[in-house]
Amino acid sequence: MFVLGAAAFVAYEKFFDVRDDAVVPVVVVAPEPKKAPADVVGVPDKKITDSVLGENLVDKSGDGAVVVVDESRDELPPPPPKFKNEDVDAITLRKYKTVSTRLTTAHLGTEASKQAKAAHEIHATPEEPLHVNRGDSGQVAHYAAVTKNYWESIDPDHCVPHPDANTFPGKVADGADRVITAVNLAVNIPRWRSTGLYAAPGERITFRLNSEDAKLGLVARIGCHRDSLVGGKRDEWHRFPVITNTTALDKRSVEMANPFGGPIYIEMPDRAEWVKSRDRIRVEIVGAVEAPIYELGKTSRAEWDNRRLAPAPWGELVGEKMVLSVPSSLLRTLPYPEELMKTWDKIVETTDWLAAWGKRRSPERIVSDAEISIGWMHSGYPVMCYLASAPDMVNHKKLTTEGDWGFYHELGHNHQSGLWTYAGYGEVTNNLFSLLCMERISGQKVGAGHGDLGPLAAEMALDPVANKGSAFHLLSQYYYPILAFGWEPLQATFDELDERKDMARANSIEAKNSGREFREAQKKVEALEKEKTALDKKIRALDIGTLKVADKAAEKDAAQKRLVELVDEMKKAGEATGAVSAAKSDEKKKEIFVMIWSKHCGHDLGPYFACFGWPYTDHMKTFNKDLKSWMPKNFPPKGAPLAGKAKRNPFGSRNEAMAGEDESHGLDNAENEK
Repeated sequence: MFVLGAAAFVAYEKFFDVRDDAVVPVVVVAPEPKKAPADVVGVPDKKITDSVLGENLVDKSGDGAVVVVDESRDELPPPPPKFKNEDVDAITLRKYKTVSTRLTTAHLGTEASKQAKAAHEIHATPEEPLHVNRGDSGQVAHYAAVTKNYWESIDPDHCVPHPDANTFPGKVADGADRVITAVNLAVNIPRWRSTGLYAAPGERITFRLNSEDAKLGLVARIGCHRDSLVGGKRDEWHRFPVITNTTALDKRSVEMANPFGGPIYIEMPDRAEWVKSRDRIRVEIVGAVEAPIYELGKTSRAEWDNRRLAPAPWGELVGEKMVLSVPSSLLRTLPYPEELMKTWDKIVETTDWLAAWGKRRSPERIVSDAEISIGWMHSGYPVMCYLASAPDMVNHKKLTTEGDWGFYHELGHNHQSGLWTYAGYGEVTNNLFSLLCMERISGQKVGAGHGDLGPLAAEMALDPVANKGSAFHLLSQYYYPILAFGWEPLQATFDELDERKDMARANSIEAKNSGREFREAQKKVEALEKEKTALDKKIRALDIGTLKVADKAAEKDAAQKRLVELVDEMKKAGEATGAVSAAKSDEKKKEIFVMIWSKHCGHDLGPYFACFGWPYTDHMKTFNKDLKSWMPKNFPPKGAPLAGKAKRNPFGSRNEAMAGEDESHGLDNAENEK
């Protein structure tokens, strides 16, 4: 009788007492950093919607963005080790106290559409990856078409879960409450805004807002795993190729669903004028499940002890300058993460400082995923990495002792500028940020953040020309001046370069001044873009029946195959225009860079950089005439290098193995800078 009575009490408390118990309602709100000054000018408006086949790896700030390709590796890293996001058990769920006291019922469709049935035949999970023949254009085109049609056909009232959803991103715990929660968002912080809510696979989520806020261009997002695998070069897919979607919040009530489920975000466009008219907006979200979330400066220890047990399979740690998205299985045993998120904020502050950024617009983000589009990690918003790196994201001891070169490397990419990153230096100047963080965050000695840097610097000094193709040898060019003068002169140089008109001119070469080769490359890009637009229209016309042809299937198949080919052709043509432009400006930019760094070091660095083939012009000599010429001791060294040879490939460890030869990065990526 005692056991039966106890069981009845637990059931009553769980399913009924939440409405009557004296629980203080807690509204989940997004973090609000310090209010931006009223005179802050935002970046140009940009459309905040996904491509049906996914999103770009890197957010670029405008037409001046430079794209570079990492040529330091010939092959991609090995397949990632398995990582299972374990389901929450019934005991843990019973311990969790739902934060919202407003409950609702789940809404799930019952019948799969024709497009959904086709997509459900594509099975790809961490345990059973889908093998993709990248050389089979027909197969690739088929997967692309199925994926595109699948997401275009999603109906919130009739959506059903994809069969792989419970494997990845994961299953919502059985019996989890569906809640009605209002989030209040500061309007002066753009991009993704965390809500602490999660959409269960296939379930309808409703967003409610007032009519005035529906005019602001807000976007609802389900899912943080934004990489599209379509068009990539992976031979195995460890998840479905696209698992996130977005919907414009342009009406008072908007419904959406995602067959894979995922964290729920509100995307806030950047509108400086909003700050003058209002401080916050309110969005009510209906039908979601609560997820583990920690917000630095807001979540108490007692709240964290409860919230980390929330029933969603993914959760977030939110700082002022960094947000981490990891499986809930890692968060449920994580101690109070205050110091961890303070450290991540300090990491971002350190990278912002070196890049000479002003007040930050919004936090950086890092998301762990079962499969990413390229490399072991890649830069962008968010920085993407594999699930195997997720434990390192929340390992405070490792961050502050050993450090993590890979995360620092990708944040460095997000801070690169075309003002001081030249052709061939895309995988070089970003590692300046890695070195700085390894020193100031992880306690390493100056220049010792990578074990091979010293030996590589010695090799580079012995024969600068022979090793100039290696990214780490090129990084060694910066090693000796930093060792001698510290980081402050380099930071001051980056700050000054951003303001100099002569550097801006060197970085902005117009097509009319770039010669025939540039104009021809640009014309090719325009022709390919025009062909792609025509093919998209043709496929659409075939789908809706406005284009009548004898063999509709064959015509559509041919058009889709050509679209796949266009992806590579457009990439190569775009790279060609960038290479032509860079060749015209890099020499001038190097000249200005060395002059300004010399000024801040108080020594003429021109003779030193001339050893590596950099320009040392009469103008530079005149500019630095009052500075003493500088050269490292015994440089270039006579005979063998003093240090031993590098013991391993600089990209050898899993978190240092960057994306490989096909990863592209956007420079001048100042989206986050105020």
